[in-house]
Amino acid sequence: MAKNGAGLQDNAILKSMNLSAHCVFMAMLLCTAILCGCSKVYMPPAQVEGVHPDYGERLHVLTKQYVALDDHVTLVDDVQQSDRKLLLQLVRDTVGVVVVFEMRKAKDNSLIWAYRHIAYDPKDFIPIVSRVSKEKIR
Repeated sequence: MAKNGAGLQDNAILKSMNLSAHCVFMAMLLCTAILCGCSKVYMPPAQVEGVHPDYGERLHVLTKQYVALDDHVTLVDDVQQSDRKLLLQLVRDTVGVVVVFEMRKAKDNSLIWAYRHIAYDPKDFIPIVSRVSKEKIR
């Protein structure tokens, strides 16, 4: 009899350990889903002020290409399908062109983050877009 009682006690311990392991696994799975979930981002054409529109189109295409490499972000064609909006802007400055990236919530248009950088030459777009796509867009 004592042997069966000890066996039942061991079985109860195993069940509680399995329940604990199951809870930990589910918590890890939930955290992974939250952290690694794909964001749906809408990106309208770049706005330009005092800059030829071709540069805005170039910035838009470059940004789309870099964002497409990120597994955590999906670009969508309709703002209604998106979680966030990535707005691009080029503004002529006395020494160059200010490149502005803004990430906003799609629902209420509130600002999530903004990044500004001066490009002295159109070749500067590539390192700027690369840095923003790696560090900010997720």
